[in-house]
Amino acid sequence: MGRYSYSSRWTTSDCKSLSVKFLNEHHYFDGGVRWGTCSWSRNGEKTGSIGYVVSTAQGDASIRFQYIHTNSQSDEKKDLDYKVQLVSTPCRFGGRRWWFICPLVREGRPCQRRVGVLYLGGKYFGCRHCYSLTYESSRESHKFDKLFAELGITPRQARELFS
Repeated sequence: MGRYSYSSRWTTSDCKSLSVKFLNEHHYFDGGVRWGTCSWSRNGEKTGSIGYVVSTAQGDASIRFQYIHTNSQSDEKKDLDYKVQLVSTPCRFGGRRWWFICPLVREGRPCQRRVGVLYLGGKYFGCRHCYSLTYESSRESHKFDKLFAELGITPRQARELFS
């Protein structure tokens, strides 16, 4: 889905993503080292793939991403190979919940947010906060705000008027 004229922010659905939920459902956190790939296509033609290795070894839990990034302006290709730290927290009734630690640096400071989904919003995987992504549903709920402003009413007044 593309961006609409009433919002300049990209949504989470505009980006490739990898979630802890997906990795857990496919048994990547069952111990040891596991590897996999994600690939995507457009019009039946493969347009990209990402390899990853998940390690849940004590003291070095991480996911290692390996892929080729192509610069959209210069078509320059660069091999990327980097790790993202994984941490786990105990669940209330047993088991563990896994999280990514965002590896991006914003304004000179590492983000290090504990998140359940990483997005490929640029060259590297990072959290939605670092890429300033919004959810589609959030954007949809404000799509008429500009119209209401032109009519001289607030969104709250519009809800009261039309409900």
